[in-house]
Amino acid sequence: MIDRGYTAISPGAIIQESLPDFRIYIRSAQGKYVLWALEGNKVSSEQLDRLSESGMTDVFVDLEEKFKYEQYLENNLGKILANDKSPIDQKAAIFSKVSTNVVKDAFETCLGMGTMGASAIQRTHKFVENALIFIRETKSLPALAKMIGHDYQTYEHATKVLWFTTVFLRNNLDVMELIEPNFKTLDAEKKFDMLSQCGVGALLHDIGKALIPQDIINKDGPLTEVEWEVMKRHPLNGLAMLLDTDLPVFVKKAILHHHEDFRGGGYPMNVDGKDINILARILRIADVFDAMTSRRSYKEPIPPLKAAQIMIGKPKAGGEEGDADHNDRDQGMKGCFDEELLRKFILFLGKMSLSG
Repeated sequence: MIDRGYTAISPGAIIQESLPDFRIYIRSAQGKYVLWALEGNKVSSEQLDRLSESGMTDVFVDLEEKFKYEQYLENNLGKILANDKSPIDQKAAIFSKVSTNVVKDAFETCLGMGTMGASAIQRTHKFVENALIFIRETKSLPALAKMIGHDYQTYEHATKVLWFTTVFLRNNLDVMELIEPNFKTLDAEKKFDMLSQCGVGALLHDIGKALIPQDIINKDGPLTEVEWEVMKRHPLNGLAMLLDTDLPVFVKKAILHHHEDFRGGGYPMNVDGKDINILARILRIADVFDAMTSRRSYKEPIPPLKAAQIMIGKPKAGGEEGDADHNDRDQGMKGCFDEELLRKFILFLGKMSLSG
């Protein structure tokens, strides 16, 4: 066989008794790729047990079938995440990969059409619903928390904002009552749907960047003033893309308002205080926290505790605000956020053991 190239996949992605549309290979001690499962064949629990006992951490798919594999992941995400035999780290990695693909495809669709169609919204909803079922299991939190500090890329950033937002809301149901005053009286299905809608807003909060030139999005360094003005259009772009969808008004407003400052002076509408959508105030906190704690080409990540201190405007010893080795946009954070929500968010970080 000609070695056309293979890509490693997680054994945790293989569902027993499933019928994958791609071939699965293992790598021998001599480095050769050996066929392990033929497409269309059911993979037995005994096969998976033997694979686990062998200590293999990767199996492989032909690069030409990578797209089929990624479709399989998304279509079977709920079953994969519910598989008790799969290590939690493998499931978290699969969760992150599917999320990245969903957001990436949403961006590319919007770039081509200028708007987001019903099928793309439905796909996003389905992913978020599966994600929420996974996220609500406490044991998934440490694995998902490892995403903090990774490189800042738009698609991965969206996944982390989704995680921060939905886990925060699950741990602060009183905030859900601010979003929906009747939340406490809703049945379980409607509560889940409300949280899912918030998750969709979090995952798509930066969708308007699809219409920002790629040389600005991917710039290897801080933006110029002109480039920054162009970048500041993305909340309005996002609203325009989602205006004709069936997303709730509060989700659309959250996407529009997620860069507004509580004290005023944000963009694109320069609204302030309680005129800013509640979900948007949460997205503002999660968005900034992830941006500050992520690695960029021109900037090392800030430790979570230090990021929280900057966000609350805590002065350094001697009275100097901020820290000289941080980007200018990280300074002067005091007043950008709803202080009560920020306090709850920092307490949430502490409970999740992320701020140490």
